[in-house]
This record gives sequence, C-alpha cells and structure tokens, in this order.
Amino acid sequence: MTELDDAYTDYQALLIAAEGAHLATLGESGDPQASYAPCVWHDGDCYLFLSALSGHTGNLMRDSRISLMLLEDAGTAPNPFARKRISLRGKADTVAREEERCAAVLAEFRRRFGEIVQLLESLPDFTLFRIRLESGSFVRGFGQAYQLEGAKLDRLRHLDPRK
Repeated sequence: MTELDDAYTDYQALLIAAEGAHLATLGESGDPQASYAPCVWHDGDCYLFLSALSGHTGNLMRDSRISLMLLEDAGTAPNPFARKRISLRGKADTVAREEERCAAVLAEFRRRFGEIVQLLESLPDFTLFRIRLESGSFVRGFGQAYQLEGAKLDRLRHLDPRK
C-alpha cells in the first residue's frame, strides 16, 4: 500500500467518523458566520438537516455558498497542530420532503443519530440541504496536505511545498 493509499484510507475514515461539520456561511451583510450542524453522507454527497431558527439556514437561503470543516476527534489526535481535517467548499440546495432522496437521507440521519431525528422530521421548520461540493482539501498531519479532486472529490493529490 502506498502513502497515497494510506492517506485516502484516513480521508475516508474521517468522512465516515465525523458526526458533524463546522459551517461557514455568509450573513445578510456578507460577513462570514461560523456554526455547527450534524451531517450525513449519502451517495457521495453531504447533507445537513437544519432548522429555520438557525442563522446558517437563513444564510444558505440567501446565499448558497458554504464551507464545511470536519475534524478528527480532539481526544484521539496526537497533536492539536496536526489534527486531521477536511475542508470542503460548495453550494447548498434544498431537498423537498416529497423527493425520494429525502426519505433515504433522513433514514440515514435516523440511523446515525437516533430518535431525535424522528422528532425533528415532524417539525415544519426543518429543511434538508444537499451540499454540491466544488473543492476541498485534506490535512493528514505535518507535511501531509492533499487537494481533493474528481467529481465527488474522491481523489487526493499531495500538495508538496517544494514543487
């Protein structure tokens, strides 16, 4: 197994393990706003199930641009400066409750997060968002930064500062 294969394995493991993402959205006046939300992955896409009462939901309704960061659990990271992390950028689209995909994604939310999702589904202010990923990066540790490539950002290219 090559170093790139090992990095890809770590990248996929972090995608699967991360229960949520730190979000960066743009506020009404264009200022960046940071927040957090649980997320799931379905058919290679990231999904967020967000309340209209949250600032990030209104931000995404006005401006679909979003950045997400998934972080390695602080308790397992050997060094806070070398914590594994994935940064993603893209645009958010709403998924109508009537869409077949919505039922499948919400089933994944229920599997991942339990009974609370069933309660949230009954609330009319919750909207499902699909993130159309456009670019991203994966930092595995010191000197181990990778650009994410491909239609589903499923290929890694090592970023070597010496080149």
